[in-house]
Amino acid sequence: MRDVNYTLKRGDDWERLIIIKDKRTRRRRVPVEAAASVRIGALDYVIPTTITSEGGVSLCMTAANTEWMVDGEYLWDMVAIVSKSALLTSTPLTETVTAKGTITVTTYDNITPMDSDGAPTALDLVA
Repeated sequence: MRDVNYTLKRGDDWERLIIIKDKRTRRRRVPVEAAASVRIGALDYVIPTTITSEGGVSLCMTAANTEWMVDGEYLWDMVAIVSKSALLTSTPLTETVTAKGTITVTTYDNITPMDSDGAPTALDLVA
């Protein structure tokens, strides 16, 4: 999959919806599970993901998740498992789909700087 680059404002909620489509037919492919992470420094943190009723993968971080992030570019990636089985077959066939890119974090131009201790307490580390 190609690179997908996003921007977010530090201290704001951030949500993106990724729709997976078949390369050949361009039809939607509904994932069965998905996981995403962002690399900050030398550590990888989990980006909370959910599979939506539209059949996409929702990546979302709350204001608490983004307020401690320092301005800059961070690498992120997502892995999703998509079922390839026909409706009436008993053989489970799956395909792994990936997406990656960068998240650019910027801060509002405030007179008073945002308070943050810089401790990443809002996101879990990737196990």
